[in-house]
Amino acid sequence: MVQVIRKIGNSSGVIIPKTILEQVGIEKEVEMEVVGNTIVLMPHKSHPREGWEGAFQTAIAAEEVPENDVMEGIANDFDNTDWEW
Repeated sequence: MVQVIRKIGNSSGVIIPKTILEQVGIEKEVEMEVVGNTIVLMPHKSHPREGWEGAFQTAIAAEEVPENDVMEGIANDFDNTDWEW
C-alpha cells in the first residue's frame, strides 16, 4: 500500500488506515524506532511490565530454571567495596 507523505508544520506525516491500526493493536500512542532504513511503529505500552506476573507464574508452573545465575557478571562499584553493617 502506497501512502502520500503530507507536510504538517515543520514535520511530515502519513495517514494510517484504521483497519491497519486495529490489526496491530495501536489505539492512541505508538513507540517509534528506526531499524536500518526502516521506520518501525509498535503499540505503546503504558505499563512496561504488563504481563510480567503472568509470565513468571507460567515459568514457575513449568519449573523453568535459568541455565546459570542471571546476575552473574553484573556488578557495580558498591559491590566491589567492603560492606559494613
